[in-house]
Amino acid sequence: MPKPPDNRSKGPAAEAASARRRGGRPRVLMANEPRAYREGIAAVISQLRPEVEIETVEPSALDPSIERFSPDMVICSKATDALKGGVRVWVELYPDNAAYSVASIGGRRTEYTEIQLPDLLSIVDKAEELAGTN
Repeated sequence: MPKPPDNRSKGPAAEAASARRRGGRPRVLMANEPRAYREGIAAVISQLRPEVEIETVEPSALDPSIERFSPDMVICSKATDALKGGVRVWVELYPDNAAYSVASIGGRRTEYTEIQLPDLLSIVDKAEELAGTN
């Protein structure tokens, strides 16, 4: 039986994340444009990292999806304040059609002029490692 909200020490998303890390799969939320790119990347990550749970959503659903899905990593087209404040690992793919991408891993930002699949897989692996440490 769930505890009443006034007795909780953490928010529901934090509790869900904590429960997942005790034995669940790492979660990646995909909210980038275009849709075909989002779905293609999700399919490749699913095949190469079958232990990762992936959810794809429209970019407009990013913030509510972060609260509901409690991802360990987000791949998106535009980083929001909710993303920056609530997810330790994220990748902003070609924001505003720029010629670069930005990754943030535990607050450390890296810019990629041409991000490649091996780069994304490495970031997924780092997100899994960070999720296992909390």
